[in-house]
Amino acid sequence: MFGYAVSMKTEGYVLIFCLVAIAAGLGPYGCASAAVSTSSSDAKSTPQESAHMERTLSSVIAGISPISSELRARRNIAQATFCLPQNVLGILLYGALQLCDAIEDVGQVNEVTVVVSRWLIGVSLGRYIFLPTSFLTEQYVRHEYGHTLQGYEHGPFFLLLEGSASLIQAIISVFSPTYASRYYERWPEDEANALGGVN
Repeated sequence: MFGYAVSMKTEGYVLIFCLVAIAAGLGPYGCASAAVSTSSSDAKSTPQESAHMERTLSSVIAGISPISSELRARRNIAQATFCLPQNVLGILLYGALQLCDAIEDVGQVNEVTVVVSRWLIGVSLGRYIFLPTSFLTEQYVRHEYGHTLQGYEHGPFFLLLEGSASLIQAIISVFSPTYASRYYERWPEDEANALGGVN
C-alpha cells in the first residue's frame, strides 16, 4: 500500500499510528499490553490455525444480524463524510498492520470491516474494527461495533468524546484491577455494549 519495505525506522511510525488509534474505543485489554507487538518473534499462524481462525471469524460474523441495503448505503455515506476523521485513522492502522504482516484475517459485518491481527490492540475506527486473535468473539465484535454506532451519533467528535473517555479509563484500568473490573459498566463502554447488542 505504501510502497516501501518495513524497517526498524518504520516500526517507530507504526507505534505512533497505533497510539493515536488507541484513542478511539479501546478496551483495557489493548492498553494493558502496550498495544503493539512488532518483534520478529511473532510467528505467522500455521495453515491449521488459519483455517480455525477463518471458521471462528465466519461464525462470529454469522451471529450478527445483517442490515438492509438502504441502511448500509446511508451508513457508507456517513463514514465517507461525517465519520471521516476516525476512518482516516482506521486506514492508517490497517496500512500499518499490512506493512508489518500482522493481519491474521479480515471479514465483513454489515458496513464494517473486522480486522483480526497479532497485535494486542482492540479498537473501533470508523468502518474498521481491529481485534487481537485472543479476543475474537462475538461479544467483542459486538462491543466494538457499538463504538462504530456511537460514531454515527457524534461523527467528527467521536474521537474527542468516546475515544478520549475510553482511553483514560483504559489507562486507569491498567493500574487498578478494581477499576478495571467495572470498565464495561461506565460510559462509553456500557453504551457501546447496549448499541452492539452485547448480552
